[in-house]
Amino acid sequence: VERLADLAMMAFARMLGAVHRSRVIAEYRGHPGLQQRLGRHCRMNLSFGLHFGWAIEGAVGSEFKIDASYLSPNVSVAESIEHATQVYSVSILLSEQVRNICSAAMASQCRLIDKVVLTGSSQAIELYVFDLDHLSLTVEKPRPVASPPWTSRQRFKARQKLEAEKNAKWHAGTDIVEEFFANRDISTMRERYTQEFLSIFNMGYQNYSQGEWQVAQRLLSRTRIMLGMDDGPSTALLRFMGTPYDYVAPTDWKGKHELFT
Repeated sequence: VERLADLAMMAFARMLGAVHRSRVIAEYRGHPGLQQRLGRHCRMNLSFGLHFGWAIEGAVGSEFKIDASYLSPNVSVAESIEHATQVYSVSILLSEQVRNICSAAMASQCRLIDKVVLTGSSQAIELYVFDLDHLSLTVEKPRPVASPPWTSRQRFKARQKLEAEKNAKWHAGTDIVEEFFANRDISTMRERYTQEFLSIFNMGYQNYSQGEWQVAQRLLSRTRIMLGMDDGPSTALLRFMGTPYDYVAPTDWKGKHELFT
C-alpha cells in the first residue's frame, strides 16, 4: 500500500509537469479563437484530489457500452477534495488517510493546510497540499528531426516498453522516493518552496488551529507573498478568518470547519 501511495503521488506530479511542458498544448493555447474566448493568459491545468478508503466496483451500462462505477462515501470525499483545490488554489490535495500510508520521505513533502468536514464524511479530515509550481517549468524544445510515421509495430514496441517500466516500478528494488527526487520537472516545481517558507507557514497554521488568529494573520500574511507569487493556502486561511470573523476565533472554535465545495 505504501508503494502504491508513493507511486500515485509521483504519477500525478509527473502528469502535471508533462502538461505544462508540452509544446503541443503551449501552441494550442495561443490559438486566436481560444484567447478571444478565455483571455490572453488562458492555460490548461490539472487538479487532483487523493483519498484512501474502500469502494464497491460495479459495471453500469448496456450491451453497447459498459463503464465501471465506484460506490462509496470515500468516492464523494475524493471528489470533494478535488473540488477543494479551487478553494486553496493548488493542483494536488490529499487527505490525511493518504499521507498516513505514504512512506515517511514522501509524507514529509506534504504541507498541512487545513482541517475540514467535507461532503461524504461526518468526521473532520486534515488536508495536505503537495506543493508544485507548474509556472516555473519551460516549454520543451522542438525536436530537430521529425518523428517517423507511427506504425502498428511501433505501437506494439511502445506498449512493451511501458509494461516493462510499470513492472519495474513495482519491484522491491526500485526506490520510488529516489526517482521522485531525481525527476527534473518535480525538482523545478518544488524549488520555490523553501524551508523558511514552510516553517513560517507551519507556525501560522498552528496559531490558526489553536485559535490565535491575530498571530496567524501576521504570519500567514507573510507567507502569502513570500514566494514571489500568491500562496493559495495562505490566502484561503486569511479569507476564512477575515470574513466574517475579523480575525477573532469563535468561542466554540476547535480547529476545524465545514468546507462547502
